[in-house]
Amino acid sequence: MADNLLRMTLIALADANVRFVVCGGVACVLQGVARTTHHLDVRVALETPDLEALVRVARALELRPRVPEPIESLLDAERRRAWVEEKHAVVYTLVAASGAFALDVFLSYPLSFDELAAEADSFEVEGRRFLVSSKRHLIVAKSSVTPPRKVDLRDIEDLQELLSVPP
Repeated sequence: MADNLLRMTLIALADANVRFVVCGGVACVLQGVARTTHHLDVRVALETPDLEALVRVARALELRPRVPEPIESLLDAERRRAWVEEKHAVVYTLVAASGAFALDVFLSYPLSFDELAAEADSFEVEGRRFLVSSKRHLIVAKSSVTPPRKVDLRDIEDLQELLSVPP
């Protein structure tokens, strides 16, 4: 079920012309790391058209905010800043009713959207193209997690190994 929701979310985001880059565990898997994950992390261009389209996609897929903040709050730059600065929020999480899938929208990330997109790799699902963080940028992002988590340390090791293997 989670895999189907992941695929549907990627397709819906691409169809809605949301500018996003897949990060986190799904990006690691797509880049060749053997691991599992039950949520999709994305770095979205934090501009009104992209965020409005993201809200429409979330509603269509019946994804609900994990926190008691309406999804429309994502459109408010001041609110997003307060979440990051006052609540130390890193992501805004939307969950499926079943709880089997979550979409994490990064509020804070060690790289800008433009930096990520410039070096991202392009992938395709059912004819829809989307960007996936490069191995190098995944290493940068996962290296910035404090305190380090075991899963991130394993991902970094695997990504470094993949980078050292000639294509």
